[in-house]
Amino acid sequence: MKYLKYAGCVVVLAYLSMVAQVTSGSYLRQAQVTESEGKIHVMANSPRPLEQMLNALDQKYKWGVNYEDPRFTSKFDLVEDKDAQVKVLPGGGQFSVEFPTDMQEENILKLIVDSYNASNNPGRFELKKNEQGDFSVVGSQARNLHGQLARQSALFDARITIPAQQRSVSDTLNLICRKVAAQQHVAITMGVSPRNLLNNTDVTVHGTQTSARDLLLQALASTHRRLYWRLLYDPGTKGYSFNVHLIPA
Repeated sequence: MKYLKYAGCVVVLAYLSMVAQVTSGSYLRQAQVTESEGKIHVMANSPRPLEQMLNALDQKYKWGVNYEDPRFTSKFDLVEDKDAQVKVLPGGGQFSVEFPTDMQEENILKLIVDSYNASNNPGRFELKKNEQGDFSVVGSQARNLHGQLARQSALFDARITIPAQQRSVSDTLNLICRKVAAQQHVAITMGVSPRNLLNNTDVTVHGTQTSARDLLLQALASTHRRLYWRLLYDPGTKGYSFNVHLIPA
C-alpha cells in the first residue's frame, strides 16, 4: 500500500523566563522531574513539550500513556531550524506543571492536558480513556492557514474493519496502520519498536467498524508488557511516524 512506509489544589506553572539549564533557543533532551515538599514538578522544553512531559512520566510511573500529534500544517505552529537534520518542527517551547505526590494518574493527566491547552504551545489535545483504563493524549486542534485554531479528526479515531485471523503483533499493527492510511489518505511510517517482542507474539485482533485506537490497544495488550505509542506528524513530509516503546519491567 502506497500510504505505508517502513523504516527501521494544584499549582500550574507556565514558565515565561528561562532557568539555568535552559537558554533561549535551546531545548531539553528530556523533561526534568523534581520532588519537593509533597509536590512533583515537571518541566519540559521541546518542539513537542507535551509529548516530552508524558515521556518522563511514563518512565517514572510506568504508565504507558499514548500520544498522538494533530496535523501541524500552519506556519503559525511551526519553526525552521537550518542547523538541524529535521528542518521544520512544531514550534513548541517551555511547559511545566506541578501536582501533589498523592494525585491519581487520571487527574494528573487531565491537569497536564488542560494546562497545555491554556498555553501558547502548538496544538490542542484531549484525554481519551477506554473501558480497560488505557489513556491516550490525542491532538484535536491545530492552527489553520489564518492562524486560527481549527478542529481536526484524530487519525486513530478512524473506524476500520479487521478480519479475524492470527497474526504477529507486528503484522497486526502494520495492517491497522495500512487501513487507517488508506482511509485517511496520509502516509504512516512504521518507526522504532521492540521488534523481537512484537514479531514473536501472536494475537487474534479483529473488529468491524472499530476504532483503530482500540484495535491497537488490544494488539499491544496481548504482549502482557507495558507498551505505549507515539504518533508523530512530520510537517516536512506531511505524514506520520508510528513508534512503539517498551517500559522496562
